[in-house]
This record gives sequence, C-alpha cells and structure tokens, in this order.
Amino acid sequence: MSLFKANKLASFSWLKHPRHYLFFKIFTWFWLTIIGTGAALIFLSSVTTINSVSYNPLHGPMEKNLAYTAKNIERSTIKHKRSLNDTLKHPRRTNGKLLYLNAEQLEDSLTNKSIPADVDLSLLNFTKSMPPQVIYTEKYQAIGPIKIRVPEGDFYLYEIDIYNHTPLYLRLKLMPGWIKISIAIIASLILSFLFSRNLIAPINSLKKAAIKLSAGDLTARAAISVNRKDELGILGRDFNRMADQLAQLISAQKRLLADISHELRSPLTRLKMATGLAQMQASEASQSYLLRIEKEANQLDKMIADVLQVSRLEANSQALSLHKQSLQDIVDHVLNDATFEAKQHNKQLQVSGSAAVTLNCDEALIASALENLLRNAIKYAQHTISLTLKHGDAIYIEICDDGPGVPNNQLSKLCEPFFRQSDARDRVSGGTGLGLAIAKNAIIAHGGSLVLSNKPQGGLCAMVTLPIIKE
Repeated sequence: MSLFKANKLASFSWLKHPRHYLFFKIFTWFWLTIIGTGAALIFLSSVTTINSVSYNPLHGPMEKNLAYTAKNIERSTIKHKRSLNDTLKHPRRTNGKLLYLNAEQLEDSLTNKSIPADVDLSLLNFTKSMPPQVIYTEKYQAIGPIKIRVPEGDFYLYEIDIYNHTPLYLRLKLMPGWIKISIAIIASLILSFLFSRNLIAPINSLKKAAIKLSAGDLTARAAISVNRKDELGILGRDFNRMADQLAQLISAQKRLLADISHELRSPLTRLKMATGLAQMQASEASQSYLLRIEKEANQLDKMIADVLQVSRLEANSQALSLHKQSLQDIVDHVLNDATFEAKQHNKQLQVSGSAAVTLNCDEALIASALENLLRNAIKYAQHTISLTLKHGDAIYIEICDDGPGVPNNQLSKLCEPFFRQSDARDRVSGGTGLGLAIAKNAIIAHGGSLVLSNKPQGGLCAMVTLPIIKE
C-alpha cells in the first residue's frame, strides 16, 4: 500500500469508529453539558413553585382586538345605559374569552366568568400604569391593560387565558434568573470537571512517567487503560512500548558491555603472563617497552574490573557481603591513602566530625565509593579538600573541593559511566569516567543516596547519605 493511500485511510478512519477520537469526545461532552443543563432546568421547573411574572410589550392585531373590545364595553354601558356587570355578563361575552376589569379598589373588580380559586388576578395590579403587555404567570396569560371610562368609574381591561397545564417553555421563562444561572454554572462545572478529569488524567500519567524515565527510572510506565481507544490511549500505549524497548536496549547494552569485559579478562591475563615471561628474557634496552606494556595492561585490567563492577551494581546482581562494621574504621582506612595522595599533589585534606556509628554494609564497596569520591575531589581541587562527617537519623558524609566546579547542566551526568567533562578528557586528568558511577551505585546498593552540587563560592560537593542500623 502506498504512503498516500495509508495516509488517506488514516485520515478517514475516524469515520468508522468516531467515538474513539478526542474530537468526537469533546463534541459529545459539549452537547452533554448543554443537554444536562437543559434537563436540570426542566426538572427544577417541574418541582418548584413559581410566583414570578414576566411580560413583553403587546403589538399588532392582539393590541387592536383588545382596544376594540374596550370600546364595545364603553359603548354598551354608555349608549345602552347598562351596568358594567350586565355588559360583562352578556352571553356574547361569556361565551368568549375571560375578561377582567381591574378597578382602583380590588373588591370592585369584575370578570365575565367565574375564576378558579388558584388563579390570582391581583398579580396584574402592578401593570395598570404600563402600556399594553403580554403578561405571563404560572396559571394564566393576560394581555392588557386597556383603560376604559364608564359611569361607574375607571377600569383596566385584561383578556385572560387560563392554562390547564403550564407550558414547559413558560415555566422556564418564569424561573428566577439566579436559579437559571446557578443551574447552568453547576451543570457546566460538574460535566466539565468529569470531562477534564477524563482528558487530563492520562496526560498527567504520561507526564509523570516521562519525568521518571528521563531521570533514569526505566520501570516508569504510563497508567493508561487498555480499554481507552482515543488518541491519548494510543499515545500512552505507544509510550509504554517505547519505554519497554528502551529498557530492553539499555539492558542489552549493559549485558553486552559486561560480557565483552568478561571475555577480555582471559586474553588480558595471557598478555600479562606473556609480558612477564618476556621481561625475564629481554635485553635491558627492551625492558622499558615491556614495562610500558605491563603498565597499560594493568590499567586496562583495572578499567575492565570497574566496568564489570558498574554493570553488576546497575543490574543489582552484585552480591553484597554485609557485615556490621564501624564506619569510622572504614573512613580511617580510606583517609590514610587519601591524605598521602593529597600531599603528593601539594593539597590539604581537612576532616571534621566523627562517624562512630555501626553500619551494616559491604566494607569493600563503601570504601571503594568513598575512595573514588575523595580521589575525584583531590584531582580537581586547587588547594583544599574537606571531609565532614555527621550522624543523627542517618549518616551524612560531605566531600567538597575548592576547584572550578561543574556546569549545572552536567551535574546529573557526572555519575553516568564513561562521562567526562569537556575540559577533563585527556587521559592524565580525566580518568575513565567510572569512579563516580561506581560510587553512586555502591551507595544506592546500601539504601543510601549520592547528591552532587556546586558550592556558591566554587567547587563541587558530594553529599552521601547512608541509613543507620536500628537495634
């Protein structure tokens, strides 16, 4: 299938299963909000008592008909000398619509038909000073007023249409504005909250998983339901597949590195043995070359050993020989070598505090971690290296130098295997880039943590935190 056809099919695939796509979900939720708001208004209008009155200006034929009726009533009472009550009770008027004559005194008001007890015509009193209106109440609709003058006084004529059942549109129209606004806001908030949570939850899950994955947690996965078929569900599952493949690739890389390092040990051992035999038989002129070969072979052997140790620690396959040990004894042993090395470089090592606590640890691994941290500090310090020991709820070991420090964007990479700063790539000062990786993984293997930071006045600080044995 051509790329054009594939793209065309993909672009129209939503027509087959539209409910799986965000466009359809957003469209659906929008109309659900509208429908939900309308349903809430209808329900509330059917269970609440409405005493409101609404009105609109009266125009056109309805106004003319009402004015015509008013003139007829005036003419009948004046010309034919009939009482207003007799005029209203005339069969021609009683067979028509309900007419209501509102007097200044409510008890003097007249109608041409009997009025149900639940119909309150006094609601029209406030409209007497208004031009003709269409007036809506819960029980009836009135049009008027039209003022008429008869011998019995001034009256205001209304034409009344009583409802058998209040129309829905009218109940909604008569509802107080604050109720309608409140229902619209509440319904919109609830439905929008549900939709937003449904939309944002997978995005937040993806964000958290991405942050953890970028921080090196290869087990991080987005919590996406397998039943979610929209774009976010597809994206989440693709992200998880990517994370799986990334974890497999890194795991394979570590295994390959460990396997290669392991396989190099045998030929390297044979090389060192052959170099030793050659030294026994070589002339004095050749000894310097053989010594150089031996030195490089030993350095390669150490680097391979470091690679194997890092690989085992990262894979959690390093067998720890745990014993209860005084941390002060481990620190004193490491300090003996570190003090000597600092003096060789004309630098001063300052020690403060004590570590007279018991630690359940692999002594060789902890010593190796502290040795690597101190060696790194000695290498980059200008004059002074400080070691501070504290203990309370945990053991805190801080190792700082007064060197140039490290760019902040590289701090998180310092403990990655083989990472070296751009100004430390030469073999003399840069090392192999495995020391800090070994230190960090050794400390993590003991349930601790290693945090690197720059001092405000310059220099790098390594803060080691180790748990204390609780009896």
